[in-house]
Amino acid sequence: MLAIPAEESADLAALVQRPAVSVIMLAYNHAPWLEEAVESVMRQQIAEPFELLIGEDCSSDHTLELALSLQRTWPEHIRVIHASTNVGIRDNVLRLLVRARASVVAFLEGDDHWVCDTKLQQQLALLKADPSLSCVAGITQNRPVALPPGGRSRFRLPDLLRRYPVHSSALMFRAELAIPYPNFPEGAFDSMLLALLASKGDCGMIFEPLSYYRRHPGGYWTGAERCQRLTLSRECIDAIDAFFFGRFSRELADREFWIYGMDWHLPEHQPWAHWRQSWGILYNQGSRLLARSPGRFLLLSLRTLLQPLSFAIGWLRRRAALGSRFGFFLGISQP
Repeated sequence: MLAIPAEESADLAALVQRPAVSVIMLAYNHAPWLEEAVESVMRQQIAEPFELLIGEDCSSDHTLELALSLQRTWPEHIRVIHASTNVGIRDNVLRLLVRARASVVAFLEGDDHWVCDTKLQQQLALLKADPSLSCVAGITQNRPVALPPGGRSRFRLPDLLRRYPVHSSALMFRAELAIPYPNFPEGAFDSMLLALLASKGDCGMIFEPLSYYRRHPGGYWTGAERCQRLTLSRECIDAIDAFFFGRFSRELADREFWIYGMDWHLPEHQPWAHWRQSWGILYNQGSRLLARSPGRFLLLSLRTLLQPLSFAIGWLRRRAALGSRFGFFLGISQP
């Protein structure tokens, strides 16, 4: 980890001593949102000291300049880790982890932000009170909640492998459990990190909004094309499956079909191009999905076959609702 290119900009004389929490923040072309992200960290109401490590990954905009300016504004908290070359998501996280001084780490990317000013305090208290917890998460706004039913306050590894249940922006974990980090691929880093942590202890859950996930064209996930997102998901699933020597293949198969189903409905914009692409995906991934679950593959194929009918019914219902509203405004609707 120390071999990853890194240069630190910090005021060593002003930095807090013995922080209880290290916040690691990835920043790449995040200039429009970085200040909001950092301010959400600085607003935290926590009784113990904390530090913020901003990993600036050789952005093409002025993210580095802004990060250095923010460091000068809050020299007691902020350290900026940067280099003259781009190192990628995984290595950026690892070079921050190895430099974090606290035993507990919270994660936040520079285009997201926290919406709860007591996030760090709540999560730190849970980790201190229960040594069996490897991490604590919460709800992330602007992102589907994919937790198992039942309202439980803690989840085990099989539960967390079936879905993408929590986002990294709402995660706090014990730093020692993430080092050494396996040779996982770059994509879906937060899901692989959560799998690693959950293999070493349960994940506690705070059922309230802690963070906000920003969707924008430049995002690593939201900016990716549909087939690219599916490829990243498959790489993540295969890496986790190999790491656990196939012990959780059933749970990961459930995740894979859930992922395909999420993006399978026809959008209003270019629906038939989307439908044709769905058939192409089924053709290319058919052998893989059949091996996972023949029954679920057939159901997915049937759902794809019926998509035009479902889309047409939805279109007719929208037209009927529009006509009803139009008639109401003209005063010709029936009582």
